Amino acid sequence: MGHVMIVAVFGYFCAMHMGACQSRIVNDFLGGLWHDLPEVLTRDIISPIKRSVEGLDELIKDIEKRQVEEKILPLLPQAWHEDILNFTSDEFANRMFEDGKVVVFQGDVPEKYNLDQYQVIDGKMLKGCDNLAAFLEAWLSRRYGITSVHLESAVQTLPEQYKNKVIGGIDFGKIYQQFC
Repeated sequence: MGHVMIVAVFGYFCAMHMGACQSRIVNDFLGGLWHDLPEVLTRDIISPIKRSVEGLDELIKDIEKRQVEEKILPLLPQAWHEDILNFTSDEFANRMFEDGKVVVFQGDVPEKYNLDQYQVIDGKMLKGCDNLAAFLEAWLSRRYGITSVHLESAVQTLPEQYKNKVIGGIDFGKIYQQFC
């Protein structure tokens, strides 16, 4: 639970830094908070395992989606269902909601959609926040003497992956530099 809270707080601060409208700030916070909800049902299968077999990641996503619909949604008020699905499906895509439909952006969200009516979620920025949170968790673990192959890999590869990378106007590479 600590991880999703960190991602949510990072998403909030990034959205503020981006000059996001109010609904976008709220959506980026909630997107960070709910992005791992499906993993409650399937357990957190680490990324190296998900990527080790071609198609496994997509299979796990399908199982998670089905499990959310069968196990979590029935526990929630009907009025929340659409929001929960929007925050947990395709969670790392930049998207907005228009006329009851999800519109996905390939790149950054165009400035003209930075209005409350569009209900934008900056999924790519949230992915950056998710990876930054994982990096910081690994970095702090190492500082306290806890280590593993996966922690070492995260500390080594994530800064390189985000070197000179700007997402939604946020220079993630510069953030990582402070820890290297």
